[in-house]
Amino acid sequence: MNFELSEKTNKILRDKELSFEKACINDLDNILELYQERMKWFKEKEIKQWSKYLEHHSKDEFIDVINNSNYFILKENNEIIAGFELSTDSKYWNDEKAQAYYIYKLVTKVGYKNIGELVFEICKDITKNNNMSYLRLDCLKNNNKLNQIYNNHGFKLIKNGYEDYYSYSLRELKIDE
Repeated sequence: MNFELSEKTNKILRDKELSFEKACINDLDNILELYQERMKWFKEKEIKQWSKYLEHHSKDEFIDVINNSNYFILKENNEIIAGFELSTDSKYWNDEKAQAYYIYKLVTKVGYKNIGELVFEICKDITKNNNMSYLRLDCLKNNNKLNQIYNNHGFKLIKNGYEDYYSYSLRELKIDE
């Protein structure tokens, strides 16, 4: 995977004094703390999201993703403020032929505004630089606010589905050449 970013994205990172890098196993505890913090925030805000996230996504799952070089982080002054998985694995899409990257496990530090937008720019750059056609993600179907955020960033609703405990929406963004 080519991780080269556009000059525009690199300028944003420089201006915000942030670094973008592949996560290493030494980052794992700090990454999991981000999820704990965000889960607590959701509960305090009475947002029905991620109440059992780390029960459904084990530490071993994170270890595998990090060891496969598919988990990325943004840091400010060596503190992790965002993390996400970017892979070619289509967990819910069931279409092996798609030239797509899939965003999973996206988390941002509470109190940091518009970091998700920067993550999307990074993912778009990587998708484009690797000659992929789509950037895809899934989210909780009944989280209207999150679905609206993804829609505002150009991720079109493709379909809804249900598997095990998860009622989801599948969304994709066509990457222009």
